[in-house]
Amino acid sequence: MDIARCTLDNHNYDIPSFEALGDRIIERYRRRLVCPECGGPGFYRRESTSGQAACFGARPHRDQCSLAATEPRRSGGLGPGQDERINLGERIEVDFNYGADPNVNPDPDEPNNPQGRGGRYVGRGGARNAVIHRRLSTLLRNLIHSEDFRQSNQLIALPEGQFRVRDFFVEFPDIEDTNIGEYRGYWGMIADAALSRFDPPSLWLNSGGRDDVSIVVGDEQSNEFLERFPFEDIEEFAGAYALIFGELRESQNGKKYLAATQIAKLTLSY
Repeated sequence: MDIARCTLDNHNYDIPSFEALGDRIIERYRRRLVCPECGGPGFYRRESTSGQAACFGARPHRDQCSLAATEPRRSGGLGPGQDERINLGERIEVDFNYGADPNVNPDPDEPNNPQGRGGRYVGRGGARNAVIHRRLSTLLRNLIHSEDFRQSNQLIALPEGQFRVRDFFVEFPDIEDTNIGEYRGYWGMIADAALSRFDPPSLWLNSGGRDDVSIVVGDEQSNEFLERFPFEDIEEFAGAYALIFGELRESQNGKKYLAATQIAKLTLSY
């Protein structure tokens, strides 16, 4: 995609004009980019250390968008299970261990929901739907591409209880103050990534500006993170999608963040 539109100033930019704005403005504007034709969520990736040219992109483009055909496929992807489909009506048990028996609460009449956190609990009575085990990568793929799945009453089973898909998953732009302290499946596009100035540094995957949520990967989880999501340049995360199961937190200065304390409960599509 040669051109992207910034929703902050409603202006179309090509790469030279965008980079001429300077680093400070770029950091603001790159978090508010869309496809100029279909309005799909966009991203900007700087020139990589390996010499790959700077570029714009959008994920996903809307149906019939002509700019989708001109955009090269990205490296990486969803990993194992990327072709799995989720049929509406099936009860989902989340597999955090790539095929190992997941630790879920199978009985909807006996929820384990400490402190009442999370999406709305669903259970009690009625015939159970067919049960399928799905990886986080498959859930993320369906969240990105299927509005029907995002809005469905389909049940998802977790150690914390059973929840409806539409109540449990929250896209990054839809996060509100009322979500602070709630255990949910938070997901969305990563606009950019940065390393903190502390020693040892933490990796911050940012979904937008200061008021938008970020995922933080601390030094304790860095080795496991790198084994699962190897990268050579943090610019590779621009335009990635993330799904993390966890509790939304707020720092003392008001920054909303999700701590990736368990890498098994995080997945990336990049």
